[in-house]
Amino acid sequence: MKCSQCDTPALYHLVEGEHRVALCLACYSKVAAIKQQEFDNNARLMNFALEHMDAAIGFGPATPRFPIGLPSVIVEGMKLNNIHVTNSIVGTINTGSIGSIDQSISALRQFGEQDIAESLKVLSETVLRSQDLTREQVNSIVESLSVISREAASPPEKRQSSVALTLLEKAEKYTSMANDISGICSQHWPVLVSFFQVATGA
Repeated sequence: MKCSQCDTPALYHLVEGEHRVALCLACYSKVAAIKQQEFDNNARLMNFALEHMDAAIGFGPATPRFPIGLPSVIVEGMKLNNIHVTNSIVGTINTGSIGSIDQSISALRQFGEQDIAESLKVLSETVLRSQDLTREQVNSIVESLSVISREAASPPEKRQSSVALTLLEKAEKYTSMANDISGICSQHWPVLVSFFQVATGA
């Protein structure tokens, strides 16, 4: 089945009233980004109202606020909602892969897979800032994370977990040899490995 908005194969179905709209990852991510923006706008209004309430009362602890997402980042015309990329490395990385990871993270967060989304975000940013990895190694890991994140965001019946696990093993070996990031990466690779192992029944 093709996406209702383009010629890419559909991976998701968006329910609008009595209608089910077929969407690919890219188109679904755009819808997810719009919904996230709507939530952030509503959260800002609610936080503003809570600020007024706290100011009127004048005592006691501050009322809890709704967390609001980080502002989007534009990298060579590409909008990133989750991953922070510094200008110093933009010209040396595969921005297409970074964009794919960022879109998958947005989709995963919409699905409630917060731990997977956070691990993908941390791993991507950590690998990008490594000084011990070569640019070739960084791009190789980023490309692997692009496939891994896409599989994670795919419906369970279409998810190629064995492919993701193979790429995870390769990427984990690279980061284990990079002293400046091996510690933090070792905390997040197992989160992804466990996610795909459960899917395969391993």
